[in-house]
Amino acid sequence: MAKCPGAGVTGFVFLSFVANLVGSAPVRAQTMVEGMHSVYVADGKTASIEETRELVPLLPPPPTNLTHIGDGPLWRQLSANEGWIGRVVSLGDRGTQVFTEFDTGADRAELVSGFDATPVSPLFNDPQALTSDYAKVSAARDTSAYVSCRQIPVSGVGGPRNTFVSKYSATGGLDWSYQFAGSTTGPGRAVISRDGTRIVAGMLESTTGTLQVRVFSPGSNVPIFSTSFVNGSQLKAFLLSGDGSTLYFASATACTIWNVTTHQTVGSFVLINALDCHAISGDGGVFCYGGYNNVDVWERQAAGNYLRTYQWAVPGQVVCGKVDVSADGSTIVAGFNVWDHSLAVQILALDVPTKTQLSSDTATGAGTLQNIVSDVALSANGDRFVVGLWGDEAGLVPELRFYMRGRNAPMVSFNYPGSINDVDISPDGHRVAVASKSTHANISAGGGAIDLYTFSDDDLVVHGLPHVGGHLSIEMSSVPNSPARLLVAPLAALHPTVFGNVGTLYLNRQTMYSLSMGMTGAHGHAAMNFVMPSIPGAIGTTLCFQGLATSPRRFTHSWVRLTVVP
Repeated sequence: MAKCPGAGVTGFVFLSFVANLVGSAPVRAQTMVEGMHSVYVADGKTASIEETRELVPLLPPPPTNLTHIGDGPLWRQLSANEGWIGRVVSLGDRGTQVFTEFDTGADRAELVSGFDATPVSPLFNDPQALTSDYAKVSAARDTSAYVSCRQIPVSGVGGPRNTFVSKYSATGGLDWSYQFAGSTTGPGRAVISRDGTRIVAGMLESTTGTLQVRVFSPGSNVPIFSTSFVNGSQLKAFLLSGDGSTLYFASATACTIWNVTTHQTVGSFVLINALDCHAISGDGGVFCYGGYNNVDVWERQAAGNYLRTYQWAVPGQVVCGKVDVSADGSTIVAGFNVWDHSLAVQILALDVPTKTQLSSDTATGAGTLQNIVSDVALSANGDRFVVGLWGDEAGLVPELRFYMRGRNAPMVSFNYPGSINDVDISPDGHRVAVASKSTHANISAGGGAIDLYTFSDDDLVVHGLPHVGGHLSIEMSSVPNSPARLLVAPLAALHPTVFGNVGTLYLNRQTMYSLSMGMTGAHGHAAMNFVMPSIPGAIGTTLCFQGLATSPRRFTHSWVRLTVVP
């Protein structure tokens, strides 16, 4: 690989330059771990996932290479002999960092760079008590800030639990922790806004049905506001709009909209048959929830109140398992389970402005294991979405499925040896993170994986941990036999510039410089080694990269923005 030249073209010179463009093998563990047996119950009256914990032999982890259609993950982290199950995952810093927490086998919170490679080297680990449980994670979409919530039994296994909230950053690891007063057998949750400036946490007091709510700034574990709500004995949802303005929470009988800034309840609405499937848009303007044979859509009106604007009816013996709405409020995707034999699922997409169904995909399995929708996640504009399933015993239904808006069939699907528990997709729809179990969710066993995928092929790829003073491997695919340049800038363009057939420049032109990547060669491929800044002051800053072939002139479609870490 070519070495990075010591100096590049200055930002001023390059402005003129741009202006001219328009003319491993499985390991068998011998230990015993706390396993989980999961059953999805749908009897026409109720629907839920029931879990019973027990000590079971740890089965071998899934194979290194998955059976799939298309390319495999960018990197894969297997539980190996640690025995953890991939339960939760969240993408932060524009899809370039993967945050998770394990609450079986090797309890810890963990952050992995999206530019890493198998075997991964986490940017940080925060060990937790081995009795920690019910971990949930949330990532700031636009920055490298993260929050998790976990519960730890007061004494022994079972009984009341203490609820802890922890805030993390890619540059400092654990920033602070907070413990709710008192213990509970109810759930706890913590969520963070898109820009990382607002954190909201909740704990349900099981004995009183009171939902305790705390609002935090990112810099302190002292709440900036505390309140409580009469909620009831169940917490079906606890969601924060991406802009941090609106908290949505739901019991078994009602959902509530609360303005986080004014501390006022905007509305509370009766639920007839809503289950554990709720979603809210990025500005809080659209929310929805699913039940038997329907999804109810609510939209904020000019006066600030909410009205139910549509009831999306779905015929048959179906119940909504998961639902999500895009950040811009344009698209809703619902995953329905066909509960007659629990073998078929329906994936449906809805255009919110016109209330038109955009697509429908039915996947039917076979065998005795339950095939249900475990999670759904949409890109910010709703043009891409990903669906995770438990899968079927016969292996007829791939568990991980990537879709484009308006198309019925998946663009690509991946067949896992076990079940998908959680999925997330970056705002631009380019990256997908997956948490999975190595065996089907109905089977009591440990083991699992955390995976990171690219939704579609990239023509500019960065490999390596963006440490201060480290090295990155950068590869570009473009027209053959052309001089190639790597464009570098500390900032992205506020408004990308389109240069006709040359393509779109996504980097800030005033701060940009370029480096030679040599020739693309007969196959249109060029590569170089990029040396990261070595000064400590670079920690927390960003670097942006884009490729350019100069003969003929072509920008790469892909570009990269990363955060410099210690």
